[in-house]
Amino acid sequence: MAFFGNLMNNYFYGKQGKGDFTLENLPQNRRQLFGEVLKVRWSAMFGVNLLYMIIWIPAIIWSFLNVYTLFTMLTAEGAAYTAEDVHGLIATYLLIMVPCVAITGPFNAGVTYVLRNWARDEHSFVFSDFKDAVKANWKQSLVISLIDGILPFLMYTCWRFYGGMLAQSSFYIVPTALVLLVTIVWSLASMLAYPMLITYDLKLKDVIRNSILLTLAKLPFAVIIKLATLAIPALALGLALLIPSIQMHVLMVVVLLYLVWVVAFHKLIVVSYANWLFETYLNPQIEGARTNIGLRPENWDDVTYIPEDDED
Repeated sequence: MAFFGNLMNNYFYGKQGKGDFTLENLPQNRRQLFGEVLKVRWSAMFGVNLLYMIIWIPAIIWSFLNVYTLFTMLTAEGAAYTAEDVHGLIATYLLIMVPCVAITGPFNAGVTYVLRNWARDEHSFVFSDFKDAVKANWKQSLVISLIDGILPFLMYTCWRFYGGMLAQSSFYIVPTALVLLVTIVWSLASMLAYPMLITYDLKLKDVIRNSILLTLAKLPFAVIIKLATLAIPALALGLALLIPSIQMHVLMVVVLLYLVWVVAFHKLIVVSYANWLFETYLNPQIEGARTNIGLRPENWDDVTYIPEDDED
């Protein structure tokens, strides 16, 4: 029983025996801090990932059913289907995905809070902190996740509508480009929306506005972080295209990785990026807000450290 208890504790909270950093060995930069956090917390991220995936079960089931239907439609011998049938299937899929994605907001806020603390090298009680963050942010997070769910359906609908109108006038390339631009900007800004929501006491409109402005101000970094979260599916797709005979095996491995670990890993990357932005550009403007959390002080070389045991 003791072995099982230790195993579950490691699974949800990370490795034991990892003492807190002393002032002397604090990470000197964000890269070192991320590496140390990942080394200590990688096993706990399995539990966080599984906890988060619970709320995605409806979306996963709905996606599986539609992929199976589409695959059957395209591969069935003698099947009569039109391009409109395929477009109708995709539109219906995206429409039903709106509520499936919308309900994930509170869980996203809860997991973001836990991982935000870990990314700062701070302790977090997974279940209690998750529950408290969900309770405190569920209303605003539902609106953010609703936007996440609506945008793909809106983008596809506008692309279909304006794409059809392009044959009549090239002017319609303008609204098509605008819809695509809005979707891309939001996909980048939403990476900051949840960390900002659980970090600052702001109205929802301010969370959205600040997330967008900060993303646009540091657009190259936002693109790099987004590409980093897409690296695994991109590599899997490339491997599947190069070796068609292993496509099903690649798909199964990728799905399994996302179910048990990869989503939490991607979120750790995002919250680490958000912590850097907030502590560099926002916190210095807020009286009493901390900066460089988890990092060695910049003036460390000028500081004389006196151990507590030497104090009178």
